[in-house]
Formats: sequence, C-alpha cells, structure tokens
Amino acid sequence: MNDFNAQSADDSVAAETISVEAIKARIADISSKPLSEHSDEFEAIHAQLQKALSGIDGL
Repeated sequence: MNDFNAQSADDSVAAETISVEAIKARIADISSKPLSEHSDEFEAIHAQLQKALSGIDGL
C-alpha cells in the first residue's frame, strides 16, 4: 500500500469515528426532547447509524 492509500484509510476511520460519536451524542440528547419527537429522532439516528456502519464494510 502506498502512502496515499494509507492516509486515505486513516482519514476514513477518523470520519467514521466522528460519525459514531455524533450519533452517540444524539442518543444521549433524546431525553431532553419532547416525547412526541422521540420516534422521529430514533428513526433519524437509526438512518445515520446504518450509513456510518455501512461505510465500515464499504457496502
């Protein structure tokens, strides 16, 4: 693997880590939202999590 590919892989891992951390923050923040918004927020978080996790395997 050349230096460019190694750096790209490192950048990809960092981006995924940031996305997962942001998702975890959204989950922690749900209790501060009105109950009527919980369902929509969980659906949005689920979509973000699927996107972040699919990037790990390149799906």
